[in-house]
Amino acid sequence: MPLNEHLSNTKMNINLNNKKFKSEFNSKNGEVSDQTIFSYNQKDNIIWAEYSGGQIVKGNIIGKVIDNHIEFVYQHINKENELMTGNCKSYPEKTENGKIRLKEIWQWTCKDNSSGNSTLIEI
Repeated sequence: MPLNEHLSNTKMNINLNNKKFKSEFNSKNGEVSDQTIFSYNQKDNIIWAEYSGGQIVKGNIIGKVIDNHIEFVYQHINKENELMTGNCKSYPEKTENGKIRLKEIWQWTCKDNSSGNSTLIEI
């Protein structure tokens, strides 16, 4: 489903508390891989997560639920010891087997400020 189909005014009815995710897809300019594991928490409309694995030594996310999606900032240290930062809009959906999929549009706020798309799946 294209991301623009998610841009309705519906409220997000998916809770990410104590959920773990891994990458299904990421743009070539991203650093997240299928070896990166995300551990999410949520309280009311606030979300936060830690992530690591693959090229990423240690990372953090902080954000909030806005209508049908999540907006957050992320930061991590990669294996080259670089501090990488960015922002993201994430659109949660339920798969046919009941897992949560996060379809994301992100942009680096460091280096070349390039943007990309990624998809995470609940594990």
